[in-house]
Amino acid sequence: MKIGVMDSGAGGITILNTIRQKIPMLDLVYLADEFFAPYGERSPADIQSRVVSIGCFFESQNVDAIVVACNTATVIAIDALRARIALPVIGVEPAVKPAFRVSKTRHVAVLATPLTAHSQRLKELISLWREDSNVHIMSSPTLAFDIDAWPQSKVVVEETVKKLCLKMIESGIDTLVLACTHYPLIKKLFAAELGPDCEIIEPSEGVVAQLVRRLNQTYPTKFPALLSSVTKGSIEVISTKGLDNMDRLTSWIEDRDSITAKKSINLSV
Repeated sequence: MKIGVMDSGAGGITILNTIRQKIPMLDLVYLADEFFAPYGERSPADIQSRVVSIGCFFESQNVDAIVVACNTATVIAIDALRARIALPVIGVEPAVKPAFRVSKTRHVAVLATPLTAHSQRLKELISLWREDSNVHIMSSPTLAFDIDAWPQSKVVVEETVKKLCLKMIESGIDTLVLACTHYPLIKKLFAAELGPDCEIIEPSEGVVAQLVRRLNQTYPTKFPALLSSVTKGSIEVISTKGLDNMDRLTSWIEDRDSITAKKSINLSV
């Protein structure tokens, strides 16, 4: 079975790595839409059109499901993608529910890109689960894009993280939700600044659990049979912006030995 995983850059690799750990027998196709990045600078209509185009590409590659491993794309475009594609489509949402459950002081920070931070979906999730928690929604217009430029951007990323964490410490935050899939790639930087008493929550475990549920529902014979396999699946990595950044992109993949192809494609939208 083959799963398509998409993001604007390297962020979705946090989801891909967890899929690989939990279901190693799946073939994975990772598409980094670097040509169109950053999504935060695009209009909602453009993001919807682009994500649907990526979904059609995955469909042509005969994938069995699509993981939209990008908070911004999920918030803006997942409904449009599901309306166009018959395959199971799994999105990623800010993990606010577990954050509110583990917070001891009831001070929770949600760090997102501006589009996600101002989205109606995030407001709905917070309203649904917050109870008596104090919620601090924070955003960075540049952090995700700078992470894609790592390690050349290391100093800039570290400075941004320090400034964000200083605000969190001043606000008494004890739980941080990383509401962009890029941010877990530098989770250690946040942990170093915030210290051991601050819990850091990211969504990859929940996304993979939902992927397993959807595969069981959609392929009740095929998927359970696959789980008995001892053969590890392949990983194919695709960029929409040529191969110049491919080594940097694949450096985030934990199981690099399973990478069988590195490609560049030109999407029409």
